[in-house]
Amino acid sequence: MAVLTFLSDFGADSHYMASFRGAMYKANLQIPFIEITSRIEPFDIVEAAYLSSMVYLDFSEGSIHVLATNVVGTSFNGHLAAYYNGHYFLAPDNGILSLIFGEHFNDYYLIPTESYEQNIQNVYMPFISQLAAGKQLIDIAQKASSVQISTRITTVNDGLELRGTVLFVDHFGNAYTNILKEEFTDFTRNSGYIINLGKHTQVKEISNDFSDVKEGDPLCYFSDHGYLVVSIKKSSAERLLNFRKYKPLLIQKV
Repeated sequence: MAVLTFLSDFGADSHYMASFRGAMYKANLQIPFIEITSRIEPFDIVEAAYLSSMVYLDFSEGSIHVLATNVVGTSFNGHLAAYYNGHYFLAPDNGILSLIFGEHFNDYYLIPTESYEQNIQNVYMPFISQLAAGKQLIDIAQKASSVQISTRITTVNDGLELRGTVLFVDHFGNAYTNILKEEFTDFTRNSGYIINLGKHTQVKEISNDFSDVKEGDPLCYFSDHGYLVVSIKKSSAERLLNFRKYKPLLIQKV
């Protein structure tokens, strides 16, 4: 079943979120609504894109994903819609969608609006209603001639070191990096390695799960979505290892 998802930096108790929900019910939108999170760091489109890229494929094809990050208290050229991997995405034209699709994706559509509108439900709700009714993007929007493009934070592999970056820290202090399992496997193939977590803290193997280590020990594992994660069993890698957002992670061959 297709659903409508919502990911934002509005905050847990924000009136912006309440207004969007109210507009959805007022429009009698007959599609299940799932809020992924409203706790994205304010204005951080990198974190929002990273989370969206991790989870959108967990929903059925035809689902509509609203990315409302860096909307309030900022400016941009309008709002965009796109169809990617069987899913619809709606977001402001602030570069966030290019962080999910890549810089070379160019099949964007302009969501109709007569003027700048901060209350996105006024722009998105009529558009979502048409998508939910089965209409195609080409029938309800014009193709965008140019959009804002952002560059992904990528890993660096020089043959001896693989350098990644923490892009998200969850409620438990687990630090999610941009290092994919395929990248890690290619780098460490036929070689030993050390994952440097601090001046005196290293990990020399990937864990399958938290049962592989003792309480209080650090570990690295791959999430269900294929990203390398730094954790401490029953504690916080963010607090004890200072693995905060945008901190680098260095893996060396030995």
